[in-house]
Order: sequence, then structure tokens, then C-alpha cells
Amino acid sequence: MPIPSLLVVLALAASGAAQAGPQATDLNAQALDLARRSLLEQAQQAGWIAPEVQLTQPAGARPVPPCAGGWDLAVQDLRSLLRLRLSARCADGRTPPQDFLLRATLSAEVLVLTQPVAAGQPVADSDVQLQRRDVSQTPDALSTLEPGLAARSSLRPGQLLQKRLLVAAQLVKRGDSVRIQAARDGVAVEARGEALDGGARGALIRVRNAGSGRVIQARVLETGLVEPAELR
Repeated sequence: MPIPSLLVVLALAASGAAQAGPQATDLNAQALDLARRSLLEQAQQAGWIAPEVQLTQPAGARPVPPCAGGWDLAVQDLRSLLRLRLSARCADGRTPPQDFLLRATLSAEVLVLTQPVAAGQPVADSDVQLQRRDVSQTPDALSTLEPGLAARSSLRPGQLLQKRLLVAAQLVKRGDSVRIQAARDGVAVEARGEALDGGARGALIRVRNAGSGRVIQARVLETGLVEPAELR
């Protein structure tokens, strides 16, 4: 799915900028820009679609002392969007460092449930749709749905889809009839078996060979298909 161009909205308190003077205004703007770029980078790493950032700064910013060598801005803490912290240090090493406290709101196009999904049931593309939501307090919200995932617990319509709500879907259940597929050196052999355990993709389970009665360790490949674990 293509990612639309990023829309960024920056809100700077006018009263604080008016009191602080030209140099403070420039440094404030730089701090806002650094925070914006850092948050958008985090949003892109999270895979969110079309993230939008709003940044606000408390009114009454203090005047910034002169710094002949220029200010070096750095992000100190982005863990809480309600309280972002940046700092500026002067190159001369004598001027006191300046701290910036910002508040951020982050929204994005993320997946929302359109119908109920029972616990253990695979979540399909038809169960969700993209909606713009505030994700400031939900860092594990998802914009894309990977195949092979199921609901950890019951999900309801309108609920934001989050990574912590999903588990690997069980492709084989205990008692299922399965195909045991073994391939080596270009030769493939297949037998029927019974799953003695359940498992998701890649899980190791016990399987009884229907012909020989032998119980083996097998790896789940897909629904109803396993391979002997010893082949890897």
C-alpha cells in the first residue's frame, strides 16, 4: 500500500515567541523542527501510514542568552509524547544549556476492527479498515496486517488493532489429520498422520504416522501440512 506524503502541523505559542525575541524564536523553531523530524522517523519505523504531528510549546519561553558559536540541539527524551524534552548547548561551553519541553499529538492511518473477531480466530483483511486515529498513547498500533495472525482475545468493532492483541494463528489443531511431507535431494515422500499437538506456523509438534504408528517431531508448514523436524 503506497504511503501518502507526510502532513506536518506545527503549533507554536504566539505569546511565548513574542516575549522571547529573535534569537529565542529561531532556537524555538529549530527545537520544534528537530522534535518533528524525530517523531516522524519513529512513525516511519513503526510502519504507520500518513503520520501527522502536532507540536505545542508552553507559553512564556525565557529569553535565550547570546551564543556566538551557535547552539547544538539534541533530543533528550521522546518516550512520552505528553512531555518531550530537548536540550541546546552552546559551542563556547560557558553559556548555560537551554531545555525545551514540548507536547506532541501523533495521528496516523491505522487499522480498526469493523466486525467482531473471536479469540483464536485469524484476523483477515476483511475484518479491518484504515482509519485516522490518535496513536500518541498506542505505540503498537498497526497500519498493515501480516498474514497468519489471530486474535489473542475477543476483539470488538471499532477497536484499534494493536500488536499486543495478536498471536500467531494455530494452523494445526490436536487431532487434525495432516500430511507429513519429506523432501531431500530432489526426492519427495508424503504420508498421512494425526497431530497429537496443536501449533502455529514453524511450531514443533508431535505427529503419529498413520501407516507405521510411529510418533515423530514435526514442524508446521501450513494448514494441514507438516515436515519431519530432522530435515532442518
